[in-house]
Amino acid sequence: MKKYSKLFIGLLFALTLTGCFGEDYDVGVPTAHLYLGIGDIQLTEANISWQTQSEDVHETIEDVQEFGLSQDEIKVLANQEATLDFKENEKNGGDIWTDPEMSAVLISDGKQIEIEMNDNREFRFPSDKGNYVLEVIFKSNAGSAQYVGNILIQ
Repeated sequence: MKKYSKLFIGLLFALTLTGCFGEDYDVGVPTAHLYLGIGDIQLTEANISWQTQSEDVHETIEDVQEFGLSQDEIKVLANQEATLDFKENEKNGGDIWTDPEMSAVLISDGKQIEIEMNDNREFRFPSDKGNYVLEVIFKSNAGSAQYVGNILIQ
């Protein structure tokens, strides 16, 4: 009887381990969120080139600035603090990104203002008032995703 219990426990342990190896860490395109202190606003996907085993997404926007300005206006104050965050794609679960690179710029009349973020992706909007397109780029081993938002600095 002792022999059968050890065999049963060993078999159960082996099956548990094989279940871990079969997990799917294949993730979809993340969503980008802009936090402004009182809540978050999801930014709109623009140009996407994302390929994993379970997902192959390619979207192209010809005029990013025009597309960004067509989005709902996000009103912020001059020098207001904000944070960028990226969340897992709910439909394809998981947020396993290997060394992602993130960058952001504000675009106005064809000019770009680079946004400097700290390690927590926190930054400040500039003091120059006006209408801008926020462009955020997320790159990982699965590809790249671009997000936009229509920013009005008051």
